[in-house]
Amino acid sequence: MKNKTSPSLLAADFLHLADEVKKAELSGADMLHCDVMDGVYVPNISFGFDIISKINKITELPLDVHMMTCCPEKYLDVLKNSGADIVTVHSDYTDKEAVIETLKGIAERGMKPAVSLKPKCPAEDAFDFVPYVDMILVMTVEPGFGGQKFMADMLPKIKTLREYLDKNKPECEIEVDGGIGKDTVGLVAEAGANVFVVGTASFRADDMKEALTDMLAIADMKRE
Repeated sequence: MKNKTSPSLLAADFLHLADEVKKAELSGADMLHCDVMDGVYVPNISFGFDIISKINKITELPLDVHMMTCCPEKYLDVLKNSGADIVTVHSDYTDKEAVIETLKGIAERGMKPAVSLKPKCPAEDAFDFVPYVDMILVMTVEPGFGGQKFMADMLPKIKTLREYLDKNKPECEIEVDGGIGKDTVGLVAEAGANVFVVGTASFRADDMKEALTDMLAIADMKRE
């Protein structure tokens, strides 16, 4: 399974967003991570669908949209029309059956469905969603703010998920988000993740291309 980078636009310079998107393209990013926060499910507010739509018009990179919101099911058509390619919802934003219906709705609209686990949510919380998703996102920080310290105690969760997926749906990817950089990407890759959301360590690196290339090299070595 290929290792991939998904630079987080939360760490980009929004005064020069088009330039930042182009920089990510030229740096070899596999996709762009877009965090949508509503100030309810998480205590922060980020950006909305108009920004995503504008980004979609200037890039061919897949848009990896992480819905940190309390009612993502209301916005599936808007997400599709905005150009979202992957849509992640949280496992605990509502009851399990409703989450499954949302995941089905994402797939029905031609987008890739994914489910996210907050730090307090165990790996087992994702098991019932596996038949309906292409990816599981493990938060290695508390959702809602950028620049937090990586939580190493999430590594066993990643390993448990990878072992379960290898037995039940090996093509399902594991994404990690939070504190990912050269010092931590090897740890999560070794545990079984292959999609790395990189914020500060990508857009704010002295050389973004070099940073992403180095991180992928580390991940590849750990997953050999």
